Parts: sequence; C-alpha cells; structure tokens
Amino acid sequence: MNFTERAKAELTERSAEDKKAYLSGFLRAAGSLVLSGGKIGFEFSTENEGAAKCAKRLFFSAFSVELGEGKEESDALNKKQRFTFLYAGERAEHILRELGILAQGGVELGVPAELLRSDGAKKSFLRGVFVGAGSLTVPKRKEEGESSTGYHLGFALSNEDFARGVEQMLCAMGLHAKTAVRRGKSEPYIKSAEEIKDFLAAIGAPKAALALTDIMIEREVMSDANRRMNCDLANVSKQVDAAEKSIAAILKLKESGRLDKLKSSLRETALAREEYAEESLQDLAERLGITKSCLNHRLRKLAELAKEG
Repeated sequence: MNFTERAKAELTERSAEDKKAYLSGFLRAAGSLVLSGGKIGFEFSTENEGAAKCAKRLFFSAFSVELGEGKEESDALNKKQRFTFLYAGERAEHILRELGILAQGGVELGVPAELLRSDGAKKSFLRGVFVGAGSLTVPKRKEEGESSTGYHLGFALSNEDFARGVEQMLCAMGLHAKTAVRRGKSEPYIKSAEEIKDFLAAIGAPKAALALTDIMIEREVMSDANRRMNCDLANVSKQVDAAEKSIAAILKLKESGRLDKLKSSLRETALAREEYAEESLQDLAERLGITKSCLNHRLRKLAELAKEG
C-alpha cells in the first residue's frame, strides 16, 4: 500500500464532518452525469475500494439511497481493480441538486459556493476531492530504498473551471497551490512538504500527516549527515594536499643538503612532518608541543626556503 492509498484508507474509515460537502467533492472528482431511460443520474468510478465503500455508505446515510453492489472490473494493463456505481433512480435529480451539481441554470461543475459556507464544509469538500482524484508522492522511507523523488500533492480533474476553483480553495487555506495541465487533465498541485502535511491534517488524516513528518525528519537527518560527511571529506582532502606540499618542500631541502643547516625548531618540525605525514596539523602541533598557528608558520617558512633553492 503506497502513501496515497494509506492516506485515503484513513480518510474513508470514518465519515467526514459534512457528508453532503464530501459527496459533492467526491462526485465532482470521480463521477459523471448519465442519462438512463430518459432520466438523469450519476455514476462514479474509483480504483480505491475503500473510497467506493465510503461513498456508498454516505449516500445511504445522507439520502437513504442504496446504490447496490456496483460493478467490479479488472484493469489488466494497470493490474488494478475498478469499482463503479451507477444511480439513476427517482431521487437522483434531488441528490444532484442537494450536492450543488444541478442548479437553476443547469449543470454546475465548479465549486458550489452555497454548499460550502462553513470551514468544516470546505474541508469535507476537499477531502472528497482528494479521495476521488488526489494523489501523493513522497520520498521513499530508508527501509524502502533510496529515492530522489520529491514531495507532490495533486488532483487530476477533468474540468478546468473546477480545477481552478480547487486551486483557489487551497490558496484560501494559506497553501501555495498552482494548476498545471497534464495528459488532458487540469491538476491543482502543492509541492511543499510542510503544506502537504498541513493539508492532510486539515482534511482529517492526522496519521498520514504524522507519517509525512517522520519522512521529512528522516530526510533532513540524512541530508545533515551527508553534508557533514562531505565537509569532512573536503577537509581531509585539503589536509592531504597540504601535507603533500609540505613533504615535497622538506624533501627538496633534504636533497639540497640545506635541511641540516636550518635552525633546530624548523629542522624538528620538518622531520616530524615527514615521519607523521598522516596526522592532522592539530595532532602534529600537539606532538611538537606548539600551537597550530606556530606549526603553520614553520611549515610556511619551510616552503619559502624550498622555493629559494
């Protein structure tokens, strides 16, 4: 079960705060209008069995409508099941009006402002939209293997006006949402991990929000460790380069016979640098009983003397 499926499972285990607002969002995201026997009806289809069962349960709870068993089909290409429910009964038109999908002017596929007067209704509506057409992409956990994938929350919606309305609702929540067109669908999306976490918490998925927080912390810890390791490697590389240059200067002084003529402090430093080439400057300074600054001064002096020859 991927992260999207886990989040939707949490959201469909219990009812939304506003059932009608949830169904309005879900039907707009995963449903369509149909004509059957000269009567208008609606149909919804989803790959998420929990989402299908939740919608069926809520239609009965909110409207006393039994949707029946529905139709279950196998998608051989994607290796997934698809659950489809059709309702064209005598109460279909009433339900569609209650959900703000049918209005005086005809079909309203945008955001139903009249239905979403409270914050609870708005959150329930977005919850339904997410369950119907939302997807989440997050970096894989450490135990699942490394992944460079970033964070992405998107809604694949067929109606552009509705997509823009969802984008505006997300922005009204303080989230930096944008809309892109992908594969013929208008997709409102959020890329910030913090904002995705806030969205999940707002629509009633606290477990998913906490799981995302764990991933964020794990990724940050790993990034910090990598930064420290890269910094340590860079420092080691610099130390090795500096030691090689110092030893090259010392060998030059030795080959020219000038090393034995140097004053004792420089000669002692040169011999110690050559013998303990792998040691850091700090360790070498402590071995010689001098400060690191003093050691640096002596090594620079040896380099200058080597150039003079």
